[in-house]
Amino acid sequence: MENQRVALIIPVHNRREITLSCLSQLRRDRIFEWATVIVVDDGSTDGTRAAIRADYPEVMVLEGDGHLWWTGAIALGMEYAVAAGAEFLIWLNDDCLVSAAAIADLVEFCRTTPKAIVGGQGYEKSDPTRLSFGGKRKTWRGFRFIEAPEESVISCDLLSGNLVCFPRAVIEQIGYPDMTTAPHYAGDSLYLLKAQRCGFHLFVDGRHSVYNTTGESRLCPSDWLMTPGDPWQLIRLVFNPYSGLSWRVWWQINRQAYGLWGVVMFLKKYASIVPLTILRCLPGGWRYRIFRQEKVGG
Repeated sequence: MENQRVALIIPVHNRREITLSCLSQLRRDRIFEWATVIVVDDGSTDGTRAAIRADYPEVMVLEGDGHLWWTGAIALGMEYAVAAGAEFLIWLNDDCLVSAAAIADLVEFCRTTPKAIVGGQGYEKSDPTRLSFGGKRKTWRGFRFIEAPEESVISCDLLSGNLVCFPRAVIEQIGYPDMTTAPHYAGDSLYLLKAQRCGFHLFVDGRHSVYNTTGESRLCPSDWLMTPGDPWQLIRLVFNPYSGLSWRVWWQINRQAYGLWGVVMFLKKYASIVPLTILRCLPGGWRYRIFRQEKVGG
């Protein structure tokens, strides 16, 4: 493995303890011995950079000014890795609990499988039965998570960017992620869709369980109706380019993945914003009793 020129790229921002915990795990697993670890710190103000440089001098720290977000940070790390001679690159979010064996097997799969891009399969740390990220299958209703059986690697139509390994040939063919359209959420999806169109194949690895340790982001609520906040929050998120609800992001994903049907899916998705906003004017307790009573009773 020491001859494979592997680079791990970890984008971080103001999560000092989470970032240090991630690096501590990588050190315990002796990953520093055979991989270059690149942390891209996008303008943290909580002492992240200083702590890394003091405790992990073997880690390369690249600095942003707070405007890189996920996509820009990943692109900067990829540029550094390629310039340093990396043959295999790995995206790794710092809230992932991942073993050395999982990382090594992702690299080996890419090395032995032509034009492969492979991602890890992650579960919620607080609920190990619930998928948090991994492979997705394309359906007429949109992309849906699939679960790779234990000890298997299966093909998929899209991957979450939390833990993804790919050869430098991807960059040589399609360049770097573009933060213009999707500076944060979906920067991974649009890049991987582009790679697919250029002949690369996506896989998800079920041989090693990975765990996600952080909760839901305020920029991407999973429950549009019940998420806390004022009634106009959803509409603001629709026009926030850094949000997981950004209309620009979903227009690009639906159009690129589904063509004409993607336009229908896009209109259907955002047609619900106005009625949901009206319903969100109701007190939270009322919304819960009216729309979640059946779930509670079941």
